[in-house]
Amino acid sequence: MTFSGFAASDLAFLTGLAANNDRDWFTAHRAAYDEGLKPGLAALIEDLNPLLAARGLPLRGDARKSQFRIHRDVRFSNDKCPYKVHVAATVSRTGPDGEWRKMSPGMVYIHIEPEGGSRAPVLDFDPDSIDPLDPSTLPSARGIAPDAATEVKPNDEGDYSGSGPFVAAGFWLSERPNIDAVRRAMVANPAAYFAMVEALEKAGLELAPGDPVKKMPRDFADQSGGPLDPALKRTRWIVRRRLTGAEIGSDALPRVVAAFAADARPLLEFGWKALGAGTGAGAAA
Repeated sequence: MTFSGFAASDLAFLTGLAANNDRDWFTAHRAAYDEGLKPGLAALIEDLNPLLAARGLPLRGDARKSQFRIHRDVRFSNDKCPYKVHVAATVSRTGPDGEWRKMSPGMVYIHIEPEGGSRAPVLDFDPDSIDPLDPSTLPSARGIAPDAATEVKPNDEGDYSGSGPFVAAGFWLSERPNIDAVRRAMVANPAAYFAMVEALEKAGLELAPGDPVKKMPRDFADQSGGPLDPALKRTRWIVRRRLTGAEIGSDALPRVVAAFAADARPLLEFGWKALGAGTGAGAAA
């Protein structure tokens, strides 16, 4: 299957799911997911793989394994809605043992939902009248759409949905040894770190705040007040780019994602070098 873009009616299913997040509604309308969104995401990954390889990027995805489940894990969540209102996947590199891992540190994350966000309120779900590719029909047209320059942030449950489609790249690290490995690389070669940041900025990318800690980590106390101070307080290193409705509805989306991954390459290579061959998997958004 060749990727041809996400259909307007399939994307509108996500808007409807946000307004009717229950098993009965999902079951009655799930054809849009099973026959549209899920195979569409698989086709996107399959078309993306050769484009990444052609750019010399050691990233790839698996049409099935790269995708995240649409079912939410509600065991430890106050929000008991059973379904996510977006679809998402990752492309990543192989682990130190040569095996491909979905969550290998230094990945590209693809987040698909209607432009303006799936969580925008709707009075009635009607795929024939809600066209995510036509801004005048979007639920967001009834309110204030997110500023394109505003960072995409997770809600209290760690869910990034609700702000529209985007692609992100970098290191969602959860293990302290991995976080400190990146920090040590920054201290060992500050020039390389700042050159990486400059290369990202030239490509129009800016590091997200990175869930910083308030105090300088003890092992790096001697760097307090220095040029690396704010950078060393980061716990994640991520860049993001918003996607438009036209982009996610077009067969050009794999090329858009591949170009973004190439622009994010300085960050990925800096982190991969810092983590070396013995790192474990980090946590993803």
